Amino acid sequence: MSVPNNIFSPSERLQNTLGAEDFFESRFENDANANPIYAAWSPIPNAATADSVWYIKKIYYDANQGIARVQLPDDGVKFSYSFDDRASYFS
Repeated sequence: MSVPNNIFSPSERLQNTLGAEDFFESRFENDANANPIYAAWSPIPNAATADSVWYIKKIYYDANQGIARVQLPDDGVKFSYSFDDRASYFS
């Protein structure tokens, strides 16, 4: 097991405790069953949903409401998508 160089860094301990996604602004669109079908993150606090600063995933569910697939945008992983246009990034 390797030990990170910055194990004593307060931000490293905080990130390990909270998880990396807790350092990002988040947005979600839910389906009729309250399952998130689009999830997006931005490193910019209070980013507008129209701004092209979001990383977006599309989530698919099986008949039992379990996650069946998490799809990445067709153009890949980037913080350059608009949450308002989220459906257009997936084929």
